[in-house]
Amino acid sequence: MLLPGTQMHIITFLFICIETVILLYLIIYKLARPDDTSTLLNIVLILLLIFYNVTGGLLPDPNLPGSFIVQESIAYATGFITPCYFPYYVYHSFKLRKMKFHAYRGVFIFLVSPYLFFVVLLVTSGKLETAKNLLIIPTLYALWVIISLGNAVRYKYKGNLSTHGSREEIAVTFLSLTPWVGLPVIDYFNLGQAVEAATTNAGFLLLLALQLKQHITLLRTEHQRLIESEEYLRTWNERLQQEVDKRTKEIERLSAEERISENCKRYHLTNREIEIATFICKGISYKQIAEVLFISERTVTKHAQNIFDKVNVSSKLEMLNKLGTANGLLT
Repeated sequence: MLLPGTQMHIITFLFICIETVILLYLIIYKLARPDDTSTLLNIVLILLLIFYNVTGGLLPDPNLPGSFIVQESIAYATGFITPCYFPYYVYHSFKLRKMKFHAYRGVFIFLVSPYLFFVVLLVTSGKLETAKNLLIIPTLYALWVIISLGNAVRYKYKGNLSTHGSREEIAVTFLSLTPWVGLPVIDYFNLGQAVEAATTNAGFLLLLALQLKQHITLLRTEHQRLIESEEYLRTWNERLQQEVDKRTKEIERLSAEERISENCKRYHLTNREIEIATFICKGISYKQIAEVLFISERTVTKHAQNIFDKVNVSSKLEMLNKLGTANGLLT
């Protein structure tokens, strides 16, 4: 079933509509996140598919300007160019480093060059059937790309193809490429525009779906990290204040101990008496001081009395005030 007044099949037109909607969404998303390189790859893919469907669906048409040879050259150009993008797309979107040769060299040697010969043969012979014989080259090259694709996925996952991610990736990439391997066969035997559009578009849309799925998973991970960072920052001020208070008290305690030590020296206390005076300022009982210093409680009491006599006080409170801890006990 064709669209009225054109050579375009309704299935081809439906794919164009679907891909146009996807293109608009990707453009909006790209404008929102201009630093997202994967979206640009997807936009180029969709544009190539739309261009392929439009030219392949409308051409050749005697009602349109241009000779039969020109129209067929344009129609077949998109059929060659769109598969050229496949190695580049998987190389960057799925990080398949082993596809680098095909992404930057192989497609020019085995797809672009055959197309140029295809055009030359079409122009010189004037017969499309004669030029179609060159389609064997991209078909054989596509088989090579399939083998390279398997090696690239195996290399990416370090030989472990038992994981869900590796199995899914290799299945989808193979399914997306297989229709393009069969495209020359479909075209050579004139199986029809509907079969051609359904197989080629479904393959690449499946590839796009896998890439978008992985991209969404990555975005969810980033979003979760963002939530965790916000939660961390939300409590950061409180934790920082607690740490500052802790450090401040520690500094105040050390400063007070130094002040006590200096004042004790003014009253000519011995090292043992300074030690015991510091413990007393901390509010430690004579019994606990004795246990810490491994001496008798009676000895501690005697040292304390000597401290009181030297400092000229009669109680712990007076001693605290004189030794520089008037604000309270050391803690």
